[in-house]
Amino acid sequence: MEEPADGEANSCRDDGGMRRKVVFLSVFAAAMAFVEAAVVIYLRALIGVGPLFPMKDLPPEIVTVEIAREAATLVMLFCAAFLAVRGGARRLGAFLLLFSVWDGFYYLWLHVAAGWPSGVTDWDILFLIPLPWVGPVWSVLLLCVGMLAFSALFLGTPENAPFAPGRWGWASGVAGAGAIIATYIFEWKKIGFGKGTPSGFSLPPFLLGVLLLVVSGWITYRNAQSTRR
Repeated sequence: MEEPADGEANSCRDDGGMRRKVVFLSVFAAAMAFVEAAVVIYLRALIGVGPLFPMKDLPPEIVTVEIAREAATLVMLFCAAFLAVRGGARRLGAFLLLFSVWDGFYYLWLHVAAGWPSGVTDWDILFLIPLPWVGPVWSVLLLCVGMLAFSALFLGTPENAPFAPGRWGWASGVAGAGAIIATYIFEWKKIGFGKGTPSGFSLPPFLLGVLLLVVSGWITYRNAQSTRR
């Protein structure tokens, strides 16, 4: 029987190792999502179970802790991605995988444990940094699907591939993220800075932001692919 070439054998080992890392990263993200969902359930029990909107006024110390917790969550996801794989492009892929699985399972665990959200059209308070973000659950899940797709691309790049968006990748990425974040914050402003009930999501700027992020991701991926093994 013909022995596989060294390059072939190394590629098989690399693929098998990457699959194991994807599984463990996904399990880690899903477990983190459960912890996140539990914290939200405890918080809602503290402030009173009821509709999210109009938004309730929280004590300043709780708001400060919540903002710090959100920042700490991002740090944890970044560190896990950094330690799991080598190379800038693969680390970006690992981060996108972690973030998308974490965010998706967060809503799944909430639905299982608390019966909310009842559907993807429900609205949520998504984030508090730098100001509250308000939007429908489906918009978050759409972003998660996109992140999952690009995570698969970036995790498949050569190990030495750098994170190199280039000028146009950075420009489209920053503009896309800015458009999406601005849309969510604008929705908060539309309801009187949290005093009303949201309806009628601002779809055009959100979709523009998504398109720009896709362009940025593709440019970054093509730049990473240009690196040889």
